[in-house]
Amino acid sequence: MNKNHLPMLISELERRKLPPGEHIVAEERNGVIEALHRAHIAVVDRDGNLRYSSGDPHLVTFTRSCIKPIQALPVLYMGASDRYGFTDEEIAMIAASHSGEERHTTIIGNLMEKIGITENDLKCGGHEPFHKETARSLKGSFTKIHDNCSGKHTGALALCKHMGWPLDTYTDLDHPLTLEIVKLISELSDMEPRNVLLGKDGCSIPNFAIPVSKMAMLFAILMDPGGRPHEEWIERMRDVFSSNPYLIAGTGRFDTVLMTEFPGRVVSKAGAQGLQTMAVRTGGTWLGITIKIEDGSYPAAEVLSKHILREMGVMDREVTKDVRTRAKERVGSVRAFGKLKEI
Repeated sequence: MNKNHLPMLISELERRKLPPGEHIVAEERNGVIEALHRAHIAVVDRDGNLRYSSGDPHLVTFTRSCIKPIQALPVLYMGASDRYGFTDEEIAMIAASHSGEERHTTIIGNLMEKIGITENDLKCGGHEPFHKETARSLKGSFTKIHDNCSGKHTGALALCKHMGWPLDTYTDLDHPLTLEIVKLISELSDMEPRNVLLGKDGCSIPNFAIPVSKMAMLFAILMDPGGRPHEEWIERMRDVFSSNPYLIAGTGRFDTVLMTEFPGRVVSKAGAQGLQTMAVRTGGTWLGITIKIEDGSYPAAEVLSKHILREMGVMDREVTKDVRTRAKERVGSVRAFGKLKEI
């Protein structure tokens, strides 16, 4: 075999020492690497000071579902949650990417009844539940309520109805709801509103592109909002979000498992396209962490998230993800390499 065409071996990556500030996630089968994923990581405090980084910590990317607990805050501080008598579980659901399990859909149904809306008002589309047993039981007859973003849309409609804003255009980029969330993000992250870029999420609701470092800052503020605008309401969101890990995702899902394993020390919210945002309590201080996998691989984001938690002293073991055949035979792994650069 020509030496220029030798396979990439995981053993070579194990021997190689990456410089601080570079992380790679490798997928291998029987020791041969078939995919490499590079990452951009920011670890910041509540004031936006960069503590650790990897890749480009200021890369601008869409926040996707990681923004949901921030996105839902106007529902609280503008009075919709009080008007409609939202419970803690219902507040958690409007910040969730739920699995469509029965408990999730029941809470969404109760919310819609309180608000006085129907499933027809939701513009999230719909997909099979992430929870496989639930999906099998539905036999393809899923509804919009099973969409993982149905809680976010229900909360959005609650605020629109409370404020007298148009319901039929609530997913428009220039809707008052969107403008309020842009204002909130800019206030909390010390950004100019014009620098919060807009696009549509997979569920049709507007999403926000900001630097990875600012995304991490928002999560640090979520856990320690002292002195920030809407402090009382951020504290309430923090408490219901961290106290209801099952509602935030669902059975066996990464966020639920992680927050259940490290209660009071880690909060976590996944996003599409290889995005993961967390807050970690270390040395009495909450630090926000955002990980963006450059090519959008979410399995890589999960493995790298645990690798970073190990670097931060939260986990005491290295975690890999098995690669298995459809017959469940283990044939390889997904593994993370690298070290954060201290700023």
